[in-house]
Amino acid sequence: MSESTVSHETVTVLGSAVHVARVHGRSAPVVLCGGLGSSWHDWVDVLTLLGEAGRTAFALDRPGFGDSEPRRGEVPTVAGEARRIVAVLDALGLQEPAVLVGHSMAGFYVEGAARLDPERVGGLILLDSSVEKSPGALIPRRLRMPAARILARASSAVGLQTIGADAVRHLVVRAVPPDGYPPERIDELRRLYREPDYLEAATVEYFVYADLAVELNRLRRRTPTPDVPVVVAAAHTSHPTPWGARWIRKQQRLASYLGGRFTVIAPSHHHVMIDQPVVVAQAIDEVLEEARRRK
Repeated sequence: MSESTVSHETVTVLGSAVHVARVHGRSAPVVLCGGLGSSWHDWVDVLTLLGEAGRTAFALDRPGFGDSEPRRGEVPTVAGEARRIVAVLDALGLQEPAVLVGHSMAGFYVEGAARLDPERVGGLILLDSSVEKSPGALIPRRLRMPAARILARASSAVGLQTIGADAVRHLVVRAVPPDGYPPERIDELRRLYREPDYLEAATVEYFVYADLAVELNRLRRRTPTPDVPVVVAAAHTSHPTPWGARWIRKQQRLASYLGGRFTVIAPSHHHVMIDQPVVVAQAIDEVLEEARRRK
């Protein structure tokens, strides 16, 4: 699959340089937000398909991930990442309500954006999104955040990050694009996973996960459910397991709570956009069309 339609640019928003991989088209904008440790590389096949179909879309790298500038000392919040999404739309001159696609824990961020800036959002797609009904953390945040930074920096300093980068990528992602990874993409992913700033950003985001879930649940209690087309898509490997069935039920409840449509994408690992880019692109097209009809 060719990625010749994908262009790259950097915009300065909220005090830092944010990298976006972008395709230009004639649709309402589509924003692709990856989960923990994700970058634009995970969306390249979906972006290419959207570009070939004449859609306007971009994948953004959060600070410290991909090719975006790190924000050392900053701790992610749902409200902060929601503001970043809207700020990038503004910086790119995209004012039409956007369809936001959030994978894994980025589901928190895109739902937050729809609740905090409803006039800027025309639809939501939650891809195997994180779901937490009653989140909580045993260790106080004031201890967790310093521990996250110490752990990440120590791993980089002693060489564990360099040694284990490939294994961690394989263990965490597992998904493989339909046409496989070209050698240059493997080299680039290896470079990114070995960056100390990347490891620190990913570790901090992982350690703050419970706080993000609490923040979103509080936001849900004081804001209305987004009045836009919503699709909740759960990944399934097609191998029945008790934990897989439990995960499907959680995703179904999330779809019901948001008043959205539920679907299962199979066979797929957690990184649905890598395993099944055609299906993800089709889901985006459907939400774009429904949002257009609702205008």
